[in-house]
Formats: sequence, C-alpha cells, structure tokens
Amino acid sequence: MTIDEIYKKEEISVRSYHVCKYNELHFVSDLKKYYYKNKSFEKLRNCGRKSNEELIEICNKYLDDYIENKDIEVKKENPLKTIISELTRVQREVINSFIYVNTNSLSVRSKNAISLHLKNNLKVKSFIEKILLSESFNVQNIKNVGAKCVPEIEVYILIIKDFIFEVSQTTDENYLIALKNKFLIQRTFDIPLVPSEILESESIFQLTDFLLNQNAFFDETQTVIVKRALKLFNNQKELTLDEIAEQVELSRERVRQIRKLCFEELFNKLLFISNFNDDLFQKYSIDVESMYIEINTDILDKINQSNNTDFSREFITYILSAYLKDSFSVVGNYEDVLQPKYFNSRNRHNWNNFYLVEKELSSEFDFTSFTNDISNRLSDRIEESYFFNFKSYLSKFLSNSNIDILDLLFPICEKIINEEFEIYLDLDENINFKRNTTRQAHEYAFEALEHLGKPSKVKEIFEKVIELHPNYDTEEAKIRVSMKRKNGFVPIGRKSVFGLKKWESELDNFKGGTIRDIVEEYLMQFSVPIHISHITEHVLKFRPKSNQYSILQNLKLDESGLYIFFKGSHIGLTIKKYKSDFKRISEVQKTDKKTWEERFEMLQNFVSIEKRLPFSNGVPDKEIKLYRWLNVQKSTQNKGKLTKNKEDKLNSLLAKYPSINGRQRLNSNEKYQELISFVTNNHRLPSANKNGEENLYQFFYKQRKLFDKNELDSKEQNKFIEVAKLLQNIKYEN
Repeated sequence: MTIDEIYKKEEISVRSYHVCKYNELHFVSDLKKYYYKNKSFEKLRNCGRKSNEELIEICNKYLDDYIENKDIEVKKENPLKTIISELTRVQREVINSFIYVNTNSLSVRSKNAISLHLKNNLKVKSFIEKILLSESFNVQNIKNVGAKCVPEIEVYILIIKDFIFEVSQTTDENYLIALKNKFLIQRTFDIPLVPSEILESESIFQLTDFLLNQNAFFDETQTVIVKRALKLFNNQKELTLDEIAEQVELSRERVRQIRKLCFEELFNKLLFISNFNDDLFQKYSIDVESMYIEINTDILDKINQSNNTDFSREFITYILSAYLKDSFSVVGNYEDVLQPKYFNSRNRHNWNNFYLVEKELSSEFDFTSFTNDISNRLSDRIEESYFFNFKSYLSKFLSNSNIDILDLLFPICEKIINEEFEIYLDLDENINFKRNTTRQAHEYAFEALEHLGKPSKVKEIFEKVIELHPNYDTEEAKIRVSMKRKNGFVPIGRKSVFGLKKWESELDNFKGGTIRDIVEEYLMQFSVPIHISHITEHVLKFRPKSNQYSILQNLKLDESGLYIFFKGSHIGLTIKKYKSDFKRISEVQKTDKKTWEERFEMLQNFVSIEKRLPFSNGVPDKEIKLYRWLNVQKSTQNKGKLTKNKEDKLNSLLAKYPSINGRQRLNSNEKYQELISFVTNNHRLPSANKNGEENLYQFFYKQRKLFDKNELDSKEQNKFIEVAKLLQNIKYEN
C-alpha cells in the first residue's frame, strides 16, 4: 500500500505525509523497513513526536506489507523520474512559476544559495535532478548556507516537492493555466486575489485593465495621473496638467514629473504580459504571422466588447507592441501618440498613431527618415504641384538596398501616408505633393500673356486675366504693379506695355526694356563710340515704329548723364574710356530741362518746407515730378552710375528724411475707425481671402509694416497700438 493511499484515507496528518515524501518513504513496506532497522522515526528530518507515533501506528496496523526477507533489498525506481518524464507543457509552466515564486520569497542569503546551486536555472527539471534526485545533495553542504538558513531551505524544498506531486496528478488544463497565471501575477505584484476569469482567459487586455485598476504598475496617485494624462481610453477628455494637478492636489510641475517618470516605465512594466499566452488570432483575428498588424475599428470593438474594456486604439496598439516586442517593431513615437499634443516638435514628423511592423522588415527600411522627408516637403512652400512614383520613392529609404522587399513595404507605407498626412496615391501609384501657396497676381498675368502670345498693354492683360478666371477679384492697377522683372516680365518702353522675359531668348527681334536700355546694352559691346545710324538700325529691330531723330532725342533727355555725344554723330557711354580720336561735344543742344543741381535744390527746398520726402499720388504734379526724379537718382546710385559728389549730397538729404513708401496715406483716421469697429464686432482681424475685407486687410498690413519701420506719425502710432491692445484683450477673453 502506498503512503498516498493512506493519506487520502486520512490515517496520517499532512505533516507525517510530508515527512514520508521528503524521506523517500512512498510505501508502507518502506516505513516498516526503516522502523525495524532504526526502531523509531524521530531521526527523520522534520519528524516530531506526534508524527513518529502516527508512523509507528501505521507500521503496526499493516503487518502483512512487510517483506519477511530483510536481507533482500528491492530497489524501486524513484517516482520523481517518472513524474518529470510525463509532465505536460502546462504542468511544467505551472511548476516553474511556483518554484520561481517560492525562491523569491526566501531570505536573500537562502535565495542566493539556491540560485547558485541551480546555476540560476529555476526550471522543474533542474530542480528535481539537482536537488530531489541527487543522492549527494544535502542542504547543509550547499555553498554559502549558514545554520539559520538550513530549516528555511528544508521547508522550501519540501513545499515544492509536494507541489510537484500534486500538479503531476492534475489533468484539468484550465485549472493548471489559472494556477500558472496566479503564480505569475503573485510573483510580480502583491495582489492576493485575482479573478478566475482573468487567470483562465489569459487575455492580455483584461489583465492590463485589472493591473491598472489594482494600482499594480504604480501607486494610486501615479495611476490616476497616468489614466488622465495619457490617451488610454476611447473618447477620453484631454486634460491639461493644471486640471490634473487640481484633481490630485499636487503642483503642475510635480504632475509633469510623475507623468514623465511613469511614461518612461510603463512599457517595461507592460512586458509582464508577454508571460501569458493570449490567442490573438482566434479571439480577435489578429494575425501575428503577418508583416504588419493594423488595429481597425472592427478589431478595436471586438477587443473591448469581449474583455469589457474601453481602451483606445492607440493604447491597444501600445499593449500589443509590448506583448509582441520580440517579433514586431513599433513605427511611430510613443509620446506623440499617447500624450496630448500642446505643441508640435520641429524638424521632425509628429505622429498620429503607432504601426506594428514585422521586426526583420522594419530593419530594412528607415521609416523615420521616410516620414520626416514627407513632412518637410509638405511644410515647405510648394509653388507648383509635383509627383513621383511611390515605389521608386520608397527605395530611397532602404537600409540595405534590398529592393525585393519593396512589394512588402508598399501597402504599409501607403497606410502610413494615408493616416499621417492624408495623402492618397493616384491611379498610377504616384505620390502627389500639391501646391500649398495662394496663386499670386503676377502668376495670373503671366498666364494671360502666354495666351496673348505677344507684348500687350496692361489693359489687355487685365481683360485676358478676367476672361480666364472670371471669379478672380482683382483690378488693373494690381496687375500692373505685379509685373516686375523678378517675376519674369519685361516692360516695353514707357507705354504700359509688357512682355515675358523668356521671350527674349525664344522670339526673334524681341527685347524688353526702354530704348535707352537697348542702346546701353548695344554700346557696351564696343570699345569705340558708335554712329547714330548704326544705333538706330539696331534699335529698329526691336522697336520698328521708332526713328533716328526720336532715338537721338530720347538719349539726349537722359538725366543720369550716361551717354556722351561726340562730333560726327557718334555716341558713347560715360562709364567707358575712349581714344582721343573722338572729339566730345561740350554743349549738346537739348530740350529745355533743368540741371541735376537745380533739381536737387528744388528737392532741398521742398523737404525744408514739408519736413518730408515727396509723395507719388494725391499731391500736385510738381511734387510727383520731384518724387520721380528722386527715384531715378536712387536707381542710378544703386547701379553705381552716380558721381561721388552727387551721391554724398543725396545720402546726406536721405539721412535726414528717411525714405517711405511714396504714397500719401489718406484718411488714415477714418480707416483706423473702420478697422477698430471691425475687430470689435468680429473679434478678429480682416481676412485677405474674404470678399469685402480685402481693402481693410491691406490697410492693416501696410500700417503694420510702417509701424515696424517706425515710419508712422505719432497719431497713427497711437491708433495702431490701440488696435493691438484690442486684439490682445480679445485673445485673453477667449
């Protein structure tokens, strides 16, 4: 008869049962052999007086079980050898967890001694072979074990031995799984009671929810902060640090510190769930063998409904990233996704979600550079829309130039650009970067001239713009000022005729600029003065309606002094040196005009009276002429064609009276009243893109530029400051 059978009949106590098991006395015959040899059981380890009496009584009760031939010793195989060979995977996992938990519960010295003896292999096979089956094993002989540790380790070994026997006889797999998970949780967290539903289901989502609510990861205050500061739940209200600080009665800075600390530790704490065996495919249709895991709405709902949770898509992906960390990598930034975005990081993409990509595949592609490149392209000014093939674009970010994986990467990267940037590929699988700037006036004019196909007057260009874009709100003056050389236009003479600069290289006999510009460019090619007839012949190629007399008079009227007139109808440039063979005409008969000094004296008289430089509109013609003459001198000075004496005089005057925009600011007081009324009623500034607000917007924009340059008078400065204060008050109220 076995000791187990006697124990089940309750003929011996638990203590006596453990004494027998620990000392390898598995049958009544074993007890009798020992008793007849030693006359007592008191020498057995852990055997007390009561256990001794119980075992002697058993020997007397079962007399027939004793082998009469005491000289014949029958060797029986240790049942532990059979047990270890027949343990299932689940049974092994349960026993392993139990050994781990009990080892960690030992005192530091005992724990270190056992770990050293087992060489840190706390698995059931190692434990049985090196402790339970080893004939040479003796607790007292374990290295670094003191006398005080011996009793503790003996009880520890006995408890584990009993548990091995108990588990080996249990076939209920659900019970074993629950037992294993219970020990896992107990060995990691100080939680005495765990619902059986969680233990048996092995759901990583249900477990995470339970551990959060039990404050297993962090203390109570830290858990509250984590739940409120991170996007863990669906439809979660985003709270500021100030609001959270008020709820937990801490300072805002302390809440920020706790959030940062807990966020840094959360992922490592979640790694605990990797000990569980959740069947993600069977439960939620999550294929862990795929290249990419996406948590769509259906999967999200299925997870939350089956586990009675309300986790957000972001947090579920975060949980999976910890659970599957050995096989999947996370593409994205944890802080961007889980923390509320108060400010975006510069110089990198700010992520909206996580993406779980198979580990080996993610090592072949630089997802960070890929998203940063797209982000930079979108943040730059895109003057013209452009596109390129998406697969070719992806090859730019391959880490090892392995183009064979592009087909695997394609759908993943397409998903990323859809969700992160709202960019969608066209039918030819091209990625498009659309223009992000407002079309400007000169672009409309440029398009109109291309349709006209020839130099045209401003009025004609304006009419063509309206014809092409009937809804475009503009005016002839706006088209005129937009057609500058830097925008690709060239003026044709001084009659408000414009052409495209590119035509100078594309069309025969086309050249922009004035007749003086054409002559200057022509004369720059020669080292000697050129006869007026040759000059005329050259000019008529581009200005066929002109004539020699008109050209000569035009050059004589030049106020910059650029042209020199020689005897024999030859003309040269003052910036070039010629041989003495050419005799300069000392006095050229010109139309009635004032000298440079006379004009400058008129300007001096004007500014001494008006205390300002001349305006270009809304003033008498005499002042307008002075404004134009002054602008000509500035232009001549910028080209380096003004003499040193004249340049010094001009700079001296301009230093006293700073340059302004040239347009007289009329009715600024009325405009300011209109602007203040608009801001007060609408709680915002006027918009350049809304009908009826453009002029008021332009007024404010110009006033701000003048204010920045300190060119407003005192009254206008006060009005501008009044508007600024009004805007500031509105901002604080909101």
